[in-house]
Amino acid sequence: MKVRPRSGRILGPTGRISLRSAKEAGRDSSKHTDIRRHPRRTGGNTQVRHRTLGRTGLEVSELGFGSFEIGWTPPEESQDYDRLLNRALDAGINFIDSSAAYRWSEEHIARYLGPRRGEFYFATKCGSGRVLQDDGTWVQTLDYSAAAITPQIDRSLQRLAIDCIDIVQLHSPPLDALVHGDGLDGLKKAQQQGKVRFICISADHEVAREAVRIGAFDTLQITYNIAQTEQADIIDAARAIGMGIIVKNPIVNALYEQPRPENNPELWDRCQQLLAPEIVGDESRVDVALRWLLSEERIDTAIVGTTNLAHLEQNIAAAERGPLPTSTLEKIAQRQRSH
Repeated sequence: MKVRPRSGRILGPTGRISLRSAKEAGRDSSKHTDIRRHPRRTGGNTQVRHRTLGRTGLEVSELGFGSFEIGWTPPEESQDYDRLLNRALDAGINFIDSSAAYRWSEEHIARYLGPRRGEFYFATKCGSGRVLQDDGTWVQTLDYSAAAITPQIDRSLQRLAIDCIDIVQLHSPPLDALVHGDGLDGLKKAQQQGKVRFICISADHEVAREAVRIGAFDTLQITYNIAQTEQADIIDAARAIGMGIIVKNPIVNALYEQPRPENNPELWDRCQQLLAPEIVGDESRVDVALRWLLSEERIDTAIVGTTNLAHLEQNIAAAERGPLPTSTLEKIAQRQRSH
């Protein structure tokens, strides 16, 4: 017996999502259609807003969940992530980002959110990966060729027990691999096979700029935050051709809450100036940094990761409060120009 979920897909006896319904409807993922354009929201009275992710047409929560941090916890110690991940969905967060390089991240998402698959968009990455060895160690791989990323995509599909991934991103490829390699061809083939809906990239600086020039990627995941705004022109160029913008490191990894580091102390100093007491007032610096970013119209979703439920609740509350007051934004802009 087959049952039709809210997503409009057909579930077979195994519970795996089938693409047969999309094919019957004559829809082609290579033409940027989406058979689950609006995941069912369960956040009650949540005020987490949603934005359109560029030409993908996906309506994503402006606060996303980055699953880098949860990936380092072994499955037998991950029980707390059941509450964490489900709370994210309950709050209206419907964009979850992972990677083949994030150890057990995809397994945790499948384990705790599998029954709610129709309620969120799933983005993962390939090219950079980590493989668990028989002796319990993890070996990192960096291979952006079509031959390497194809099995990575297949493993992600198997882990999530699905037949199609919403977004697959090349994970920080070097410029030479992007320009001269066949990784993009591998993504296009996976898309043609119905394994991937949108082909995308996570990159910074010259690689991000080249990805925009190529024009084949549907979204760009890029570093952008209150203290690192130098890539604004790349974001604007990407938006001009319809690319969706996913922001990584949106709160500067809360660097400003830590002692001054030996590595990149200049960034720490800049954070202290931008998030000084006379700027943030009674708010936490993390909240101000996040709300500053969400005040930016040039971004679509900001992925913030945590293993801590209290931190997730704080992020949700900050997002619900919306953009910073104009007066605060002006003070920050003035300091950004002078520091």
